[in-house]
Amino acid sequence: MPAFDPLTAIAHLEANKATIWPDATTQDAFLSEAKARLGGRSSDDKKEATKLAVETAKTLLTIAVALLVASGTLLQFTRSNGVPWLSWTVAFFTFSVILLFISMSAGLSAISGVYKRADGRTFPTETAWSTLPVSKRLNAQSLTGVFALLALLIGLGLSAHSAQTPGLSLTIPGTPQSALPAGPLMIDGTWTELRLKTAGNQELKLPPNSPASGPLAINCK
Repeated sequence: MPAFDPLTAIAHLEANKATIWPDATTQDAFLSEAKARLGGRSSDDKKEATKLAVETAKTLLTIAVALLVASGTLLQFTRSNGVPWLSWTVAFFTFSVILLFISMSAGLSAISGVYKRADGRTFPTETAWSTLPVSKRLNAQSLTGVFALLALLIGLGLSAHSAQTPGLSLTIPGTPQSALPAGPLMIDGTWTELRLKTAGNQELKLPPNSPASGPLAINCK
């Protein structure tokens, strides 16, 4: 059975409108209504539109994978610059990753829905090509992708302000705070107990020292 072509049906109605609708005063109104209901789109038009939607979904999936890799790289770079886990920067990066997974799931679901419909496994009595059943999933893929990109950009902007410059700062009560750039550091003097503690509460306790033992070399990164 040949596929139904709305354009051929509309042309047939226009050629025989006097026979189908004898009342000349209502011919144009009925013909306009028939055109609106038929849609004026052939099966090939719907097929091309559906194929275009699938290709767009595939492109968005590729972009989502690239953004996912970028999010992981930026998160690692941010953590290496001293930004804590409990911060708005990490929160926005995490939110971006979650949205990207939702976007990818919606895109894959839409592509699967199109192929199943074309194969007749779903909607077997309806036209094989249509974007209507998967339109919500395609819209969800696009919107979550946009919000994921926005969250990634916000996180990147926050990381630029919250990242700590590597180096050493020294605070002594009653004196101004001093700061030194990153690099090798020499500690010289005499102490009975010296403790070096990191931001992650890792502590290094050094034994007593004297001028005779020489300076202590520390490499700050």
